[in-house]
Amino acid sequence: MVRLKLRLLGLVTGVNLALGILVWLFLFVLWPHHYFKWYPSIPAYFWLMGVIMIFALNRRKSQDPNYVVTAYMVIRMTKLLSSLVFLWLYTALVHEYIYAFGLTLMLFYFIHLAIESYVFYLYEKRRMIRKKGKENRQ
Repeated sequence: MVRLKLRLLGLVTGVNLALGILVWLFLFVLWPHHYFKWYPSIPAYFWLMGVIMIFALNRRKSQDPNYVVTAYMVIRMTKLLSSLVFLWLYTALVHEYIYAFGLTLMLFYFIHLAIESYVFYLYEKRRMIRKKGKENRQ
């Protein structure tokens, strides 16, 4: 359990670092007029949300593995709503480069959605294989 949690934390950190640096280079080098000083808050936000998701699903899994899918969908909805609140707060408080911030936030959201969905698919596939293996042994 701890090994899986550490691997997922490493994956979330690695993806956020790689994606954050890649988008930063793109914004800073290719489109310097679209770079905004609050850019580092986006990768930090998605890293924090990824860590929360790992711990919440891990806690839920230890209680009852049959509810993991429901918990995953609730967390996805929470992440969507908190992303909208994050965008609203930025718009209300900062007032600069709103278009660039919104597009960058959407880019990160959809990339993370794809990666998390794929990882969850692999996790569920592995869980089902283990479940069938346990049923065959009995």
